[in-house]
Amino acid sequence: MAISYNPMPVAATTFSSNTTTGGSVPASFDAFLYQPTSDSFLAPMKLTIAIRMKLRQSKSVPFIFDADDKLFWTLPWPAVEWGRYVAAAQAQANMWNGQFWLVSPPSFSQYNKKIISMPKEWRPNVVCELSVDFAPTGDAHRTIDVAYLNLAMLTGQPLDSLTFRSHSLLYDSLDTIPHVDPVPQPGEPRTHHTIAHEIGHTIGLDHIGVMRRLPLCEFAIASAKAGMDTYWKIKGGTNSHFCYGSEQGIGNSGNIMGAGDDFSVENATPWLWAMGMMRPVGEQMGWRAVTTDPGAGTWT
Repeated sequence: MAISYNPMPVAATTFSSNTTTGGSVPASFDAFLYQPTSDSFLAPMKLTIAIRMKLRQSKSVPFIFDADDKLFWTLPWPAVEWGRYVAAAQAQANMWNGQFWLVSPPSFSQYNKKIISMPKEWRPNVVCELSVDFAPTGDAHRTIDVAYLNLAMLTGQPLDSLTFRSHSLLYDSLDTIPHVDPVPQPGEPRTHHTIAHEIGHTIGLDHIGVMRRLPLCEFAIASAKAGMDTYWKIKGGTNSHFCYGSEQGIGNSGNIMGAGDDFSVENATPWLWAMGMMRPVGEQMGWRAVTTDPGAGTWT
């Protein structure tokens, strides 16, 4: 049975960052904490991160440059294709749902449920949700131009999300087609979803190699700072393929913030940030993110 939640949040906050401290990138989002309704008594609470990502049809016609400064020919967006694109983008955004839960610490007692006939109290855990509005009517947290590629000019090459290299402020019409490597190298992922990956950046996550401080990624970042990245042929710093987890095992490169489509506890960090901002100082410690359902709560 689906859990119903009170539409009025019991707490709300706005997260904003202008730094890359702690493995984040400049980002902003809103967060809301909801209680279940009375007909879902012993149920988890829900923490929703809400972002307004305005997708805008690119006016750069007849050509545009991708993140690697490679030229691509473009066309105006057909209305039916735009509708399909937005629907596919929403499907990739939904990949973030059903991935994380927060296990509440003993200090989280404000919303404990009491049953008169029992000496114990029910302390709820928290389910994490991501809500993305791709057509906000007000101000957007981020505005992204989306180019419609002229496929007639792309003959003789695979057509998927890696054809054109998108970045945080510029997507393309092929981003809805996941890259599928038919013969992945050992230790490298097979499937990657570009929009889902970029949404991770939008809520403040950097590449998996940056978050996990992987040695080869650290080397790539240091080389870029020293101006030696071109010499070592690892140009890009945090955008180096090493920071995507490449050559460091499928457990790293397979992450959604690497080159794959798997999720790990590091990807739940924005929800921990949000919960920390909502709770009093004494209740900020002890929260733990998990990727398997820990149950609705705990009797204390």
